Amino acid sequence: MPHRFRLPLRAPKEGQDSFFLWSMVILPIVADGSYIFDAYYYLFHDAHIHRYQGLISTILVVFTYLRYCVPIASHRILAGYYILLCLLTETGTIGYLIVYCKKQNYIDIMIYSGWAVLELITTCFLIYYRVYCHCQPNFHVESKHLFHFISRLEVILAIFIPFFISNTSPVLTKHSIAFFLLFEFFSDSYCRFQGFWIKSNLYIFVCAVTVCVATEWIYANEHKEVYEVLSSVFELISAVLCNTLIILQFSPYHFKPLSLSKIARKRRRIQQTNDKETRIEMGTDTELEDEKFNRDTH
Repeated sequence: MPHRFRLPLRAPKEGQDSFFLWSMVILPIVADGSYIFDAYYYLFHDAHIHRYQGLISTILVVFTYLRYCVPIASHRILAGYYILLCLLTETGTIGYLIVYCKKQNYIDIMIYSGWAVLELITTCFLIYYRVYCHCQPNFHVESKHLFHFISRLEVILAIFIPFFISNTSPVLTKHSIAFFLLFEFFSDSYCRFQGFWIKSNLYIFVCAVTVCVATEWIYANEHKEVYEVLSSVFELISAVLCNTLIILQFSPYHFKPLSLSKIARKRRRIQQTNDKETRIEMGTDTELEDEKFNRDTH
């Protein structure tokens, strides 16, 4: 069955073995399952002192954003896969909404309602581009990227885990760690970006993530509710920008074809080589003129 999950990509497949392909299918489901677990753990274990909430889903949430390149060739299976992920995510979000409805926390109700709407819109766009338009992703993910995400998560979580354990206020699923990994991954393809919208989207995305993390740490020290609200709002804005960037990459108007990028790089290398040879020739001619001048003088 692995051939059913292999994408008909034109890009090289050196880093896309069967294990990697199955991992890209399974990991988003596991990530959404952890999101449901964390949401309903918070619903049924809401204690005064919070030792754990949202840690597992915070670790795995990055893989939910990689669903855009899931290697499923069958369009019917792909559509069903995206609908399944949407239902799983919405199930977890409903769990958080129930919690805040009980607490009558209207700000968080609006924020998580925004997450629910964003999930629906993103799923519709993914189905439209991947299933209906048969578009292939331009942000290519290979096994080296997967291991890079995991290695970076180890370093980042070494900082965040004490914050989760020692914090006395609820620390729920956080997407900011995933955003740090993703904008580094997206920026590797910046040379292929074309047009104002996709480039400006990346810059605003980076700024929004920075503000989100900054206000989150200020809240951890100051314990003022305004910083918690700002962090949650900017986290949602960052998610909107991240998903917008993922959708924009399907359009040929925002992404240069890979072949043109290779031609441009080849031209730059040739130009650099020619410039180097020209400088060497000019230096040689200057040395010869100096030597001739010295002979004439003597």
